[in-house]
Amino acid sequence: MRWLPVVLIAALVACEPRVIVTRTPGASDGATPSGTAQASATARATPVKIAIQQVPSVAPAARLISYERGGDIGQPTLRFLLTSDGLVITQDTPGQLTQRKLTPGGAANVLLQALQTGFFERDADLQRVPVPGTTPPAHGPTVLILSVANGTKDVRVTLVPTGQPDDELYQKSADREKLTNLARGYEDLAWVPQSSWSDSRPQPYRAPFHRLFVLAEPNAAPAGGFPQGTQDADAVWPFLTPIGSVGETMSGTAWRCVVLIDSDAQALSSALTPASEWHYETGNLVATTALSWRNGIGSVRLHITPVLPHESAKCAGASPPAF
Repeated sequence: MRWLPVVLIAALVACEPRVIVTRTPGASDGATPSGTAQASATARATPVKIAIQQVPSVAPAARLISYERGGDIGQPTLRFLLTSDGLVITQDTPGQLTQRKLTPGGAANVLLQALQTGFFERDADLQRVPVPGTTPPAHGPTVLILSVANGTKDVRVTLVPTGQPDDELYQKSADREKLTNLARGYEDLAWVPQSSWSDSRPQPYRAPFHRLFVLAEPNAAPAGGFPQGTQDADAVWPFLTPIGSVGETMSGTAWRCVVLIDSDAQALSSALTPASEWHYETGNLVATTALSWRNGIGSVRLHITPVLPHESAKCAGASPPAF
């Protein structure tokens, strides 16, 4: 059985406009004209819009192991990721990604443990089989997705885990039990020897890049409208590129997508947080909000997620929000 050698990949590495007021000699020397004061106040109150910075070309790390968990609603979410540079990303708290780092030998051992189960020679889908004579109710069960690098292959195994409330209606499966236990081990890494860590302290995952999805609907305001005092999207949008034309269109949808470097994502959060329900800080898995647009006639929905270290900093191949 082959296993992928651990490859160390080195990662990444305002002009403020001024309002010039010309002073007029004479009576104006003793008092500030009201028109000038209003112009100055307006200039101070209007946020300075910035250009979206170009995303540098950076080779992503290779994925060694990933574990996702999903159900019949929404998309699966990442619970564990190990990349070729030893970086480990987990979702210990719902909606929060943390990172720590294994030594090269530690990463190799964690990968070898998965390969030695014998389940990652080829793609597989392990579904439950009903007990003869039973008719289980139709509903979407929990699904686990395990992806493991085996040589040059990236093997994907999906399964319905054991331990479900309706397990008695399905035949037992030793294979599903073993894979469920493997996934549970990625939920709690206490079994990993301390000597395998180069940094075992969980810290918020700071993504260098972020995918921002934008759905601008100029003539589709929510049925209930927006709360009184809601700021217009154009007013709080911090970038020079108009919100309705930012990024690229997503094939088959009305969504647009643009990749932001971390400082631009922070600028977006600084602009949106006081004006909406937006909350996106270092380590957050996702943030989403809806804004009034064009004086309440339309609306804009925004959805942002971090780019993971094994992903290319591009919109191509990404899935827009399901809502």
